Amino acid sequence: VVYDGDNNFNPNTSLVLTQTVDKAETTATLTSSTNPSVFGQSVIFTAAVSAVSPGSGTPTGTVVFSDGATALATNSLSAGQAKYTNSVLTAGVHTITVAYTGSGNFNGSDNTASPFAQTVNPANTTTTVTSSTNPSVFGQSVTFTGVVSVVSPGAGTRTGTLTFNVDGVAQTPVSINAFGV
Repeated sequence: VVYDGDNNFNPNTSLVLTQTVDKAETTATLTSSTNPSVFGQSVIFTAAVSAVSPGSGTPTGTVVFSDGATALATNSLSAGQAKYTNSVLTAGVHTITVAYTGSGNFNGSDNTASPFAQTVNPANTTTTVTSSTNPSVFGQSVTFTGVVSVVSPGAGTRTGTLTFNVDGVAQTPVSINAFGV
């Protein structure tokens, strides 16, 4: 600071003050658009990174979304938030974390102390059966077709088998194809 002085006081210059500005600490939180969800349903995860008081400002940089130890995506923050959409989490409970890598003005942080538990339930299905010929006559060949469809908001390829019951008697299970047929 420089004092210019006046008629009664001489000018003066202060000693140099070195001001250290450390990076602000941050917190990272995570939310989900739908929890619980079902297999195949799109879920939007939103990471929010904010400065811890007395720090202020809006953090910039990237965050890493992970399912347990498996990294899922690295996305850039915009206005302190990053979004990640996933529709392939298997049925079960997933421990989702987000890690902020930090920037020139902000220290990194994560939500590993309180991870987000995303529950994914199996998707509901409907099963229909049709006949190639109905009515038919004795001795005539008839093809029965079973179709397993996924109920929205679920999605994905069905696997497994169908068992046709003829007059209450279970027949040999048949594998379904990628179309659920």
